[in-house]
Amino acid sequence: MGRPLHYSTDIPERCKDLLDLLLGHIEDDANLLNKWGGPLRTTFLLSLATPMVVLPIERIFKPVVQGRAGVANDAYVDAKLDDRIADVLGAGRCFERAPFFEGKAWRFVPEYPAFNVGAHWPAEVLDMLATAKAEECARTADAADILLLLRNALAHGGITYLDRNGRETEAATNMLGFAGWARSREALRILRVSVGAFERFLREWADWIAQTGVAEELNHRGPGYFEKAAA
Repeated sequence: MGRPLHYSTDIPERCKDLLDLLLGHIEDDANLLNKWGGPLRTTFLLSLATPMVVLPIERIFKPVVQGRAGVANDAYVDAKLDDRIADVLGAGRCFERAPFFEGKAWRFVPEYPAFNVGAHWPAEVLDMLATAKAEECARTADAADILLLLRNALAHGGITYLDRNGRETEAATNMLGFAGWARSREALRILRVSVGAFERFLREWADWIAQTGVAEELNHRGPGYFEKAAA
C-alpha cells in the first residue's frame, strides 16, 4: 500500500515509523554535523511534527470537538469517535490526564502580550516559562488548548530554539518554545518542552491517534467508502 487510506491516522503513524528508522542515522551523520554544527535532530522532529499534529487536529479534532468542519472531515467515519476524542480533548479535560502528557516536561503561559515571535523572544516570558507556576499551568490546562497551540505554532512558524537554561540559542538545542494566539486574539499562549520530551510526545500522540479506531473502521468499510459517502 502506497497511498494513505486515512490521512488523520496513517500519516502520524507513518511519520512515527520514519522517526524510528531515521533519527539514529541523522544523529550519527558526520556531514550534517560538519555543515550545520549539529545533527539536525530538532529540525527532523519539527518536520515530522507538522503533519503529525496538524492533520489530526484539522480533520478530526475541529469537526468533532469544535464543530468546525473544514475542507476535510474524517470524523464521520466512526460513530464512536466523538466519545473517544472528547474523553481526552473535550472541554475541561486537563492536559495531565492525556495519554501523551509527561510530567515536569511541559511549561505553559496561558496569556502574554503579543510580540513578534520571529524576533528575539522577551526575557520576561522565558523567565515565566521557568517557574513552577508555568509547570502547574501546563498540567491543569485543557489538553485541547495545548494541542491547538502546537498546531498553530507548527503551521505558522511560532517556534524558537532554547538551550538547557531555557534561553534562545544558536548552538545546541535542549528545549523548544511554541507560541500561538490566545482566545482573545490580542495575546499569545506560550509553551515550552524539552526536545527529548517532544520526541516522546510525538510517538505517544501517534499511538493514541491510531488507537481511536478510525483507521480500523475505514479499513473495514474499504477505500471506496469516502466516494460512496460523498455521492
